[in-house]
Amino acid sequence: MNDRLQMMLDHFDIREVIEAYVHGCDRGDLEAVKDCYHPDSYDHHGPLAGPGHQFAADCVDSLMTYWTSCTHLLGQSRIKVDGDMAGAETHYFASLTRDQDGTAMLDQQVGRYVDRFERRDGVWRILDRRCIQDWAYSIPQGESFLDRAEFLKGARTPEDISYEVLDLEPGRGRIARQRGAKEPSGA
Repeated sequence: MNDRLQMMLDHFDIREVIEAYVHGCDRGDLEAVKDCYHPDSYDHHGPLAGPGHQFAADCVDSLMTYWTSCTHLLGQSRIKVDGDMAGAETHYFASLTRDQDGTAMLDQQVGRYVDRFERRDGVWRILDRRCIQDWAYSIPQGESFLDRAEFLKGARTPEDISYEVLDLEPGRGRIARQRGAKEPSGA
């Protein structure tokens, strides 16, 4: 295969892992988040830092227990591939809501995921992640400027409509890109 085409495919596959991670966090899909990490990986993620699979469990538990919603927005990714290893920097904007003594709070954080990826058996996964916080704040959530009852409601479970539309299976956050193909599974 042409080297340039392989580079583009590697970039696409790595970005797919990054997107699968935030989708899994936002939907509370523990197995999908774990699937983004190699078994011997590590995530330096502030107070939840730890081995990748343990971080995934702690992260999803925290998101589902402490916050009432979670939405990640990803910005640009810079990716450098060197054989079966890669480095990536991806900007993120996370918005979370929670209740604090009867007051709806909005927590927001902006930063970067600085990752080392490794391809094993043809599958890219995170080997080492450093979550860099550039800024964060919390404010009471005011009244909505729109009638929220007019909008469809998402779910923080695999029953969310995105699983149907993207043909995702619970615990598998990567999208199958070939007709009839299933995304990589098992770490």
